[in-house]
Amino acid sequence: MMSTAISFEQSIKPLFHQFRSHMRWRFDLTDYDDVKTNAALIAERIKPDGDNPPEMPPPPFSPFTADQIQLFDLWISGGYQP
Repeated sequence: MMSTAISFEQSIKPLFHQFRSHMRWRFDLTDYDDVKTNAALIAERIKPDGDNPPEMPPPPFSPFTADQIQLFDLWISGGYQP
């Protein structure tokens, strides 16, 4: 377990920055308020669903790793630190 708070700027924004030019979403995945507001939807889309791959990120990008998904979940459970 991490001993310091996970911040959006330092840990979460970099996860999504690579997709900025490819975004087809209705919100900006590099904007704190947009990601905080849509965190549950994002969390659902970055996780595989049984045998189905995650919806996000779209091909040709590789899915998030288990560690990256855990980092996002910890950011949510830690109170969405900016």
